[in-house]
Amino acid sequence: MRFNLPPIIKQIVIACVVLFIGTSLLQMRHVFDLNQVLSMHYPSAPFFKPWQIITHMFMHGSIAHLVFNMFGLITMGTVLENILGSKRFLMLFFYSGLGSIALHLMVQLYQVHHLSGLWLPTLQDLGLSVDGDKIYSTGKLIKTSAQLDAIAGMYFQTLMGASGAIYGVVVAFAYLFPNTELMFMFIPYPIKAKYLVPIIIGLDLFLGLSDFQGDPIAHYAHLGGAISGFLLVYYWKKRDRKNFW
Repeated sequence: MRFNLPPIIKQIVIACVVLFIGTSLLQMRHVFDLNQVLSMHYPSAPFFKPWQIITHMFMHGSIAHLVFNMFGLITMGTVLENILGSKRFLMLFFYSGLGSIALHLMVQLYQVHHLSGLWLPTLQDLGLSVDGDKIYSTGKLIKTSAQLDAIAGMYFQTLMGASGAIYGVVVAFAYLFPNTELMFMFIPYPIKAKYLVPIIIGLDLFLGLSDFQGDPIAHYAHLGGAISGFLLVYYWKKRDRKNFW
């Protein structure tokens, strides 16, 4: 049986796979680190570039990260692109991705302001200096090692992946097809989308608020994508009740 992906999903999958393979090969050969250029950095961090707001959606840090995201995109996104059409699905993907990065950055902006009292400060504004892979404080604003670790985490860690955009796709799917039964990892029973997706969103909210040390997942980015995807599809459906799909 032949399985054909809709055009937008096919292009997104190809872009993500090619960039993952290219990034891995360049890193293995110690040629160049594409993550430094294409993954998202904090706006006042040294490696930030404006295009990262878009390109980070197509970068992935591991094969598991890539496969998990592409699985979600294909399984639920295929249904949505066939129903909504390619133009609207593309809008949904990018709108959710932009909402994802917007909420993530707003939370980081607040956290940096809480630590320093400044909005979008540079490292120099914070009294910080970098030597290789180490960061030092003059004690001007950042006085404790905990504060230094928190600032370093935001300024030097990167955000990558299509997860935020895909959360928008998943929430849109659950809104339009609430009674579709879905399977979730570690739960051996199908659960209707209208129950499963809110559970997943609630878990992200809990983990984001808990801020467990060592948690590498950008939970607020997931939430931003989910909120944006829901709002867009809700708007489409309310605006065109008869001909939406």
